[in-house]
Parts: sequence; C-alpha cells; structure tokens
Amino acid sequence: MKVKVVVVGGGPAGFSAATTARKAGAEVTVLERTDMLGGLGLVAGLSYSNYAYIPVTEAKALGGAELYDVFESITIHSHVEGTPQGGWTKLYNVTRLDSAMQKAFRARGIEFMFGKRVVNIDMVGDKVSAVVCKDGTKIKGDVFIDTTGATTGIEACERLGYGCVSCILRCPSFGNPGGIVEKKVKTVSALNDYGKPTTIGTSVMIAIESVSPEIRRELREKGFVAIPVPKDIEPDTDRFRRAASTHSGVADMQGLKVNMLLHDIGGFAKVVGSASPMYARSLRSFPGLEDAMIFHPGAGARGHLVWQVAMAYRDNALRADGFVNVFCAGTKCGPQHSLIDAAVTGDLAGHNAVRCGLGQPGLELPKTLAIGAYINHVGKMMRTEDGLKNRYGVKVPELLKSLNVFRQDEKEIAREVEKTGLVGVYQAKLVQ
Repeated sequence: MKVKVVVVGGGPAGFSAATTARKAGAEVTVLERTDMLGGLGLVAGLSYSNYAYIPVTEAKALGGAELYDVFESITIHSHVEGTPQGGWTKLYNVTRLDSAMQKAFRARGIEFMFGKRVVNIDMVGDKVSAVVCKDGTKIKGDVFIDTTGATTGIEACERLGYGCVSCILRCPSFGNPGGIVEKKVKTVSALNDYGKPTTIGTSVMIAIESVSPEIRRELREKGFVAIPVPKDIEPDTDRFRRAASTHSGVADMQGLKVNMLLHDIGGFAKVVGSASPMYARSLRSFPGLEDAMIFHPGAGARGHLVWQVAMAYRDNALRADGFVNVFCAGTKCGPQHSLIDAAVTGDLAGHNAVRCGLGQPGLELPKTLAIGAYINHVGKMMRTEDGLKNRYGVKVPELLKSLNVFRQDEKEIAREVEKTGLVGVYQAKLVQ
C-alpha cells in the first residue's frame, strides 16, 4: 500500500513533518511558495538555547529532531555562554540553511517544489483530495500537512501592522502566504498586549560590516555582544506591546531589560529579545552602532511582519479541526515562538499523517513527556481569550515546571521516554 503525503510549507515545521513522514514510508512532496527552504528559519539563527535540551532529548529518543542534525551541520558557535538571558546558546549560519535542507531532502528521497502557492483545495466531504496552486498545478495526495505558518501576507500587514516591511516572506515577489486550513474553516489570531488581534515580529538583522570593528571582532570570537542600553534612550513601548516577544518569557529576563544583545548568525548581527522592538528606531545611539544598517527586514526600523493571525484549532494528534486528513504544525497549530516548537510539532504531524493514510488512529504523546504536555496545553490555551494573549515555548522552564515535566538530567529524560514504550517510534516504517 502506498501513502502520499503533501506538505505545504518548507520552513522548519514543514521540514520536520516531511522527514518523519518519509521515515514512516510515505511518498512525500513539499510545496514551497518561495524559491528557498527554511521559512523564518532563514532569519532565526538561534537553534539551541537554555533548556532546549529537554524537548530535543525527548524528540531524539522518539526518533525525530532531524532538523537539529541540519542545524548542527551549519553551526558557527556551538557553545555560547555568558549572555544576558543566561544558559548557553548555539548559533547557526542562516545563509547556509536552504542549501543544507535541500541536501537533506535529496538524501531522504523527498520531493520538493518551489513557486507553489496554494490558492484552493479540492474536497470530498471532509477530506482534501488535492491542493490547487496559483500556477494552475494541482497536487493530489492521501494526507496533507499545513505548515504555512500563521501569516497571511500584505493584507494583514497593512490592516494590523506597518504595511509590507519586506521581510523574509517576500510576499510582493511570491504572493501572500496561505495554507489549507483557512480555505475551509475559520482560524484564530493571537492577541497582543493591547488585547487586539495579531503580534508583530521582533528581531532585526544588522549588516555585520556596519558595526564597529571592536563589536565585529567580539561577535566572531564569542558569538554575541551585550551593549548596555544608554539611559537617555526612550524605548518604543507601543511597538513592544504589539510584539511577539511580549509574554513569551523573553521579555521577563532581567539581563535583557538593561542590555541589547547581538548574535552572530553568519554574516549578520541579529538583535534579539525585547531590544528589537524597543530600540530598532534608535540603534545608532548605541556605542559601536553609530553606522548600523538594518538588513532585515528591508524596511529597516519601520516595523516587522504581522504573524500568528491564522492559527488552526486541532487535537493532540495535530489533526486540524474540520478535516479528516489534514494535519498542522509550527505556528499553524498555536502561538509558539521558537524553532524547537516547530520541530517537535512537525515531527508528530508528519508521523500521524502516515498513520492517517493507513487508516490508523493518530498518536498522542503522553502528558508525562514535555512535548506531549506542551502540545496539550497549547491546544487548550489557544481556545481561550486569555490563552491567546500568551506565547508558549516547549523549552521555557517555568511552563514545563507548571506542567510537571521539567527535568534537568538527560538520562532521566530518556528514561521517561522509555517508560512510554515510544522509543524510536518515528523511525518505524509503517508503510509496507
């Protein structure tokens, strides 16, 4: 028996979904609207930080987390310590992510197609039979996975944000993002600090040659630079209150309240955390940044993209409500805020898509695991108004502690996976 899985979206969640679906024995086709794989991962740069070892250890024990093998292959700073947010961080070269993902897909035998923007779907009852692309291409499949993120393009950016800011999504060139779910059912938006729909992207990338030689040297040697915020700078509180970092845990880190943090992500210095929305308009007032030029977004300090406006209700197997054979992952399945969130949801969605294609029930990860408890919690919270005001990360210790799944010993984490009987579950070939 053959199972054809079609993944719409070639970002971190789409990559993860495609690889686990392929491991399970499905024929996999990835449709990407632009001309590169990577999505928002093309401007992220931070693959591993603080307590990411908890979900990554679980995911590897389950047989997933292949995205982290890709990150490892392009890592430029493998153990960055001493940053204001605490813990340690891994940084990868964003300029090599697309190439690394393409190589991984080819090695796996995963088909991927560029310039395929989904504009319609064919349905039989509650089952999708094919997606229709803007260029007229119709792609049939047995099961579909929507990993298009929760952005809807220029219309939403103009209505809810600062207009088109020339972000990495490049909507003027490739058309507005759009997935499967919103073609049939209503999606939901996260709420900003004003209680209004949408959140605004945060981090900006500075051309590394535009910073001072001293900062440039420190970035390349240490991976980061922390610059104390000058006392006479007025923060942009309005932009911050609309930002995606609000209520994500990042904004509460004391070190990031008094410092602006720059990371080396491969030719660019990335301003991370709450500093981006608060000080993007005043970067040149910081010592060493007198000549700083914002490279991304293209609109510079004007603002950032609108996102988390098209999230799908789903169950704990990540099947989208209203569909028999559509799954979702990444920010499509909740107000998440990091690459590891995309990876672990993508892993599960890809595996369950193959189960669906074989007529088997979906796998729900036990709530004794951090990933299972996280997926369950986010699914519940996004159905409430208060829940939509927050952002959730599977590596945030406070959240994991509240869910009773915080573990500091990696051997203990592995033992918890063993107790569930799910070791290597994503590696099992289901299609015979």
